[in-house]
Formats: sequence, structure tokens, C-alpha cells
Amino acid sequence: MKKKIYLIFKVLLCLIFAAVIMLDSMIEFSGELARANMSTVYFKNMEVKNIIIFFVALVITYLVISLLEYISDKLESTIYEKKRKEKNIKIYFIILVVIFICWLPTILSYFSGGIYVDTISSINEALSVTPLTNRNPLLYTLILKLFLTIGKAISSYQLGMNLFAICQILVMLILVSYSVYWLYKKGIATKYIVIVTLLFGFIRLMPLYALSIWKDTPFCLALFAFSIFIAEIVYQDGKNLEKISGIIKYLILLLLVCFLRNNGIYVGTAVTLILIFTYNRKKAFIISSIITIVLTYIVQGPVFKKVGLSAGTETVESFGVPLQQICYVVANDEEKLTDQQKEFINNICKMETIKNKYNPLLVDPIKWNSEFNNVFLMENKNEFLKMWLKILTKAPGDYVKAYLLNTLGFWDVNKATMDAYINPQMWGNKDQKEVGEIEFTQADYIQKLSGHSMRNIVTPTKAVSSALFLFIALFSAIITLYKKRYKNLLIYLPGIATWGTIMLAAPIAFSLRYVFILALMIPIIIFIPFLKQKKEIDTKDQENNKIKMLDKKKEEK
Repeated sequence: MKKKIYLIFKVLLCLIFAAVIMLDSMIEFSGELARANMSTVYFKNMEVKNIIIFFVALVITYLVISLLEYISDKLESTIYEKKRKEKNIKIYFIILVVIFICWLPTILSYFSGGIYVDTISSINEALSVTPLTNRNPLLYTLILKLFLTIGKAISSYQLGMNLFAICQILVMLILVSYSVYWLYKKGIATKYIVIVTLLFGFIRLMPLYALSIWKDTPFCLALFAFSIFIAEIVYQDGKNLEKISGIIKYLILLLLVCFLRNNGIYVGTAVTLILIFTYNRKKAFIISSIITIVLTYIVQGPVFKKVGLSAGTETVESFGVPLQQICYVVANDEEKLTDQQKEFINNICKMETIKNKYNPLLVDPIKWNSEFNNVFLMENKNEFLKMWLKILTKAPGDYVKAYLLNTLGFWDVNKATMDAYINPQMWGNKDQKEVGEIEFTQADYIQKLSGHSMRNIVTPTKAVSSALFLFIALFSAIITLYKKRYKNLLIYLPGIATWGTIMLAAPIAFSLRYVFILALMIPIIIFIPFLKQKKEIDTKDQENNKIKMLDKKKEEK
């Protein structure tokens, strides 16, 4: 029965991946995001060659997964050290120092990092230039405010930004080093520990994200810590959820995930509910986590709304996908709309403006257009959704195409741009950025010290699709199923759930920063199929001890 279930999931993944490859072959894509329109990004008509591509991709994917099964069986005996390792804190510091040395050229080339457009909004709120809101997470803004205030008290706002960058780099360095050390403590062979350490050190995205001053890095670090703690829960088979200390650690990480990005509450809720279902006898954990989630919804909902913190986050942020779908119909199939629907759409934004400004990959040209009436949309949310459903019955194909284009970079492994990929440079002049009356600077210390810059070496020049990181996780998950380590699948949850929330409300088709957790997990994700529970390792140790004792008795005789 279990083999049949595994086969179903295996074939399903093959079908999904083959469909992705086929759809990719049908899309015309100019490579431009900001200036994209219906003539530069669109679906071509299906041809026989696309169907052939589907079946070829299906067969190849099935063979690749079968090969991974074979390799995983061969590697199984080499993953763990024969002799169980003892804890050795020196190993942790060796890992940390090695990764830091690998990151140092990037850090020195771009210190104190890059400022993204959302960060400018947070800085303005932190300095009371604009009112506080939760459009960019309030917790992130308050953390920035703390560092800016400390910096100004000592010397300048620039010092505050430098301190923030140093702390963010240290937190990421500490976390990724601990994840490798965690694998070491669980008995993973030294040669693999070396490989994982070097992966964290030499994947160029790692130090660049450590440097990038935007809300996504702290959020992804919280998700990463959350994932590692879930791995510990799986390792102990939930035993740590019976302890007050374990529950407190979980709740702290849950709150960080919920408050460091506005989609975090949905990620935290989904993961927690699945953990509750899996470990349904841990009453203290269940009660405390449910109370925490309910209170979080109350705080981020009614409380934030009452004190005015929810301003700027209403409707248009969450209605991005249906708005794009309706705009696609307006730009492509206007005749499918009734006069009443046209009138309603005109009240939100003039249809001529939609036709001229609609971008299949980006909702911003519509939602931030001066003619866009967000107040009308907020006051008529239910009518908007009813209209959306009625148009769906007339133009389901248009809706599917609009959705796939609007989320293109998150499902298509072959499509990527550098937009919101990394941001080591300041906006405007690459070495400085004015925010209000404050000028933040960035320095290339390697160039200052040696006369030569390493920026062209440490900065990626070709973007990798966010979807590629997703499918690496899914292929790893299918091998986890093959190895029958079902609870290990829980470790993938924070990353997959984050991707899921973006697919429900993607404001832009390409933005690795939204799902960077998938890239951050890559160095350790290959070991999830092999991770054993503590009781499994203990049983193996007992068996080994018995064998040793029997051998000893035989020698004595």
C-alpha cells in the first residue's frame, strides 16, 4: 500500500514538472519586467511540439527520480559516521570562521549593504517622517528605529545602519553555522559537513542577502531558525514539545515568523496546525500555540486597525491576483465584459488606463496609478469578488493565463530576472542613497585598500529562477517519501508554505527575496531524506553494543 502511495506522488511530481517544462516552451518572454506588456509577454498557441516536450520531460523526470532513488540507497550507508560523534563546540566555531572568511570579500565589497525601496519607507516611519503603519512589518521598522536611534545618539544615522548591517550579518552567520553544526551533532559524516560548510560559504547569494537591508532577510532568517527547530522536533519525535523550554522556543520563533512579514502569520498558522495534527497528544503545546496564533490575529487585525497601523495594507495588497486577472481580460478580451462590469471597473481604474498600463508580470502599474481608486475598491470588496467570479465563468482561460504570467518566476524553472533578486547596491547612485535629508553611504573597502574591486567577482550576473529552488526541495521531499521518513517532511513546511502564500498573492512575477528561505535551505535540504530520529539512532547504537559484547564474549571463549 505504501509503495502505491509513493508511486502516486512520484508520478504526480513528474506530471507537474513536465507541465512546467511544456508551459515554459509556450511562453514568449522578452526578459523585461518593468516594461513588459501583452506584446512582449504572452502564451503562444499550443502546438504538437509542446505536447512532445511534455512527454519527453515526463519520461526524463521519472528517470531522474528513479536515479535519485538508486543514489540515495547507495549513499545511505555513508551519510552517518560509524562511530557516534560527541558534542564539540570547537567544531561549531570552526564552521563559523570558515563561512565568515568565505563571506568576507562580499561584505567588504558592499558594506553596509543595499537599501531597497521598501526599506526607505521603513526608515521614514522609523524617523517619524511618515506615520507608523504595518504595510512594512511594524516589528522590522521598530528594530530599524532602535539601531538608527542608537547610531544617532553615538554619532550618526549612518552608524546606526552600519550596526544594523553588522548584527544582521552576525545573526545569519550564527544561524547557518548552527544548522551545519546541528547536522554534525546528529552524526552526519565529516566529509558531508565539509561540503555543506563550503556550500554556505561559496553560494554567492548568502552573503549578499546577509548584507541586503530589507525586511525579507530577517523574515527568512526567522523561517530558517523555525525550520531547524522543526528538524529538532522531528529528531526527538516531539519530546521537546513536552517541555516548557521547548514550547517557549517554538512560540518565540512562531511570533518572529508572524511579525517579520505580513504573510508570516499564514505560514505560521499552516505549519502549526500540521504540527498539532502530527503531535496531537502534546496538550500544553497545542493549547499554547493556538492561543498564540489567535492573539496574533487579534493584534494584527482589530488592534492594529484601531490604532491606525493597518493603513496602507488594505485590499489592494491582498487582491493583487484577482485584479491582474480582471485587467488581463480588459486588455485582451474586453468583449467578454458586460456594460455593468465595465462601469464597475471604470470606478476602480479607467479601462483605457488599464489597457495602456497593464503589465502581465507586475501589478504595480495599476495599483499605484494615480487613477486607481483604492477607496472605492475597499468600500466594494464583496461586489468586486462577485464580479470576479462572474467574469471567471466567461473567461477561465484568460484567468489561468493571467495567473501563470503573474506568478511566472515562482513556478517556471527557466524564467528569471535580476529584479528584486539581490540588492547589494544602493538605489540611485550606487555608493550613496538619500532618504529624506539623510545620506546613507556604502563603501568598497577592498578597492580602497588594494585599488582593485572584487564586486564583479562576488556579485551574480545571471539570475536563477525561484522555482528551481522550489523543485529542488520537492525532489528532496519525494526521496524522503521513498526512504519512508514521513515526519521529516515537516522540515520542508516553512519554505513550501511561504511559497504557497506568494502564489496566492504575488505582486510581482520575479522576486527571489520573497522565497529566499528555499535558497537558504539548499545546503542542508539534501540530507533531510536521510535524517534519523533519536530513537532510531539509539536503537542502532544498542544493536551495535550487543554485537560488540557478543564478539567480546566469543573472543574470551
